[in-house]
Amino acid sequence: MLPLLLANSCGNKSKMVITSVYEGETGRDILYDTKETKGNLFISDNFYLFTIMDKTEDNTWIIVERAPAIVGEGRVETVLQLYNIPESRQIILEDIDPSYSVYGSRFEKKDGKDCLIIALGDGVNETTVLLSDLLEKAKSAGPEKTEMISETQAETEQVTSAESVSEPEFQKVVLLKIGTEEGQIGQGMAEKQLEGGRFVYAVPSFAAYKNQLFIIDAINFRILVYDYSGNFIRSISYPEKSENGSVNIIRDICVDEGVLYLAAVYTNVVYVEDSETEDIIEIITGSDTQKGKFGYLDILALDHEKNLLVSDYDYNILYVYKKDVNGIHLLKSLPYNEIDQLAFDTEGNNYSTVSDGQEVTVSDSQGNVLCSFLYKSPTGNSHIIDIDDNNVIYILTKEEEAPGAQYENASYLKVIQQDGTMLDDIPVPVWPGGGMTKYVVVDGPGNVFVGTYDFTGTESEDDPPTGVLISKVK
Repeated sequence: MLPLLLANSCGNKSKMVITSVYEGETGRDILYDTKETKGNLFISDNFYLFTIMDKTEDNTWIIVERAPAIVGEGRVETVLQLYNIPESRQIILEDIDPSYSVYGSRFEKKDGKDCLIIALGDGVNETTVLLSDLLEKAKSAGPEKTEMISETQAETEQVTSAESVSEPEFQKVVLLKIGTEEGQIGQGMAEKQLEGGRFVYAVPSFAAYKNQLFIIDAINFRILVYDYSGNFIRSISYPEKSENGSVNIIRDICVDEGVLYLAAVYTNVVYVEDSETEDIIEIITGSDTQKGKFGYLDILALDHEKNLLVSDYDYNILYVYKKDVNGIHLLKSLPYNEIDQLAFDTEGNNYSTVSDGQEVTVSDSQGNVLCSFLYKSPTGNSHIIDIDDNNVIYILTKEEEAPGAQYENASYLKVIQQDGTMLDDIPVPVWPGGGMTKYVVVDGPGNVFVGTYDFTGTESEDDPPTGVLISKVK
C-alpha cells in the first residue's frame, strides 16, 4: 500500500474553516475546501477507494471507509478510519481505550457540542465522548500526527500516515503512463490480443539489479531501465519476431552483469541478450534437454552462483543452465513441483512452504521446520519469491476467505531469517492481474519493489489502468 498523503494549505489550523469535504473523482482520495482554497488534498492512495461514511457539520471530523481499488468478485475487505482534518490526524480509538471501536460509531451533537457515539467492543453498548476530549486523548495516546505538507509538495513527496505504525511506507520510484507518446508504454493498451488467442501485456514483469530496475515494455519490444531514484537510464530493444516469424511475447526477465535473460512464451525459448550492444548472444530452446524442447515456460530465476533456472510446467522439470566463457550449457535437470524451487540461498539450499488451512509451515530441503505462521484470513497459499544475499527468505502470501476462492482478499510479504525469526510482515497489494506475473521483486541486498496498476484519471472502477506504478518499500 502506498502511504496516505495528508496536506494542509492553511497556516493557522485553529482558525481553519472547512466549507466541504468530499471524495475525489476517482474515489482514490479525499479532498476538502476552505474559504480560501479549493481541492486541498487530505488522503490519497492509488491502491484504495475511499468513501466518507459520516462527518460533522463543520467538516472537521470524518469517518472513512477504505476498500481495495483492485478487487475481483467475492467479499471486499474494508476498513473504517476516523480522522480529524485540521490536525491531519488519524484517531485510533483502540489506542485510547481497547473497548472502543470505530465500527458502529457515529457523530452527534449533545448540548450543542460535537460528540462521537462510540460502539463498544461488546457490540451492544455505546458511550459518548466529546470530540474535543477525544482529540486530546489521542494526542496523549501517542504521536499519531502526520507531517503537514503543501499541496504542491504532495505531488512529489510521500508522507507516512498515522496507520504506518502497522503498515510500511512505500516510495514511488517509477510511474509509467500507458499511451502512445514518447516515453509511454503499451501503445495505449494494458494488454493486446494477437492471432490465435495469444496475449501480450504492457508490463508482465520487471527485475532489480545493482540499483537499477529493468522493466519489460512488452508491447513495444523493449526493456526500460531506471535507477532506484526513478531516473530514466536507457531503453534496450529485443527482437520483435521469433525465428518462426511469430510475434515475440516476452513474459519474464532476469539480469546479470551485461546480460539479460528473456522468457518468450508460446515459442517457449529464452533469449540471452547483451545488455550493452543489444546483440542476441544465444537462444536457449531446450534442444539440449532430454525432451528436446521446452514444453511451457514463463518464469525465470538466477541462483547465487548466477546459474539460470528455467521452470517447465508442461514437463514438471527445472532446468539449470550455467554461463561461462564457452557459452551456456545445461548443468542439470531436476523434478519441478512448485515455484519455491526457484529460490536458493547462498549455499545452494532450497526451502518450501506448506499451507494447512490458516497455518503455514516453512521448512528447509531436509524437512527441518524453520517456523510457522498464520494467515490473517481463514486460508490462503504462499510461495517463496526470493532469498537475498544475506540468506533472508521472502515469502509472498495470498490470503482468501474460503478455499478455492477466485480472488484473494489480502497479501503479505513475510521476511524471515534462516533461523526462523520473522523480521517483517509487510502488507502488499493483492495480485494486480493483467498478466503481471512477477510484481513483487527483491534484489540482492534485500530491497523490495512492488508493481501495480495506476488508475489516475479513470472515471470508473471498470476502466482500464492508465499506467504502471513501481514502488519501493522503505
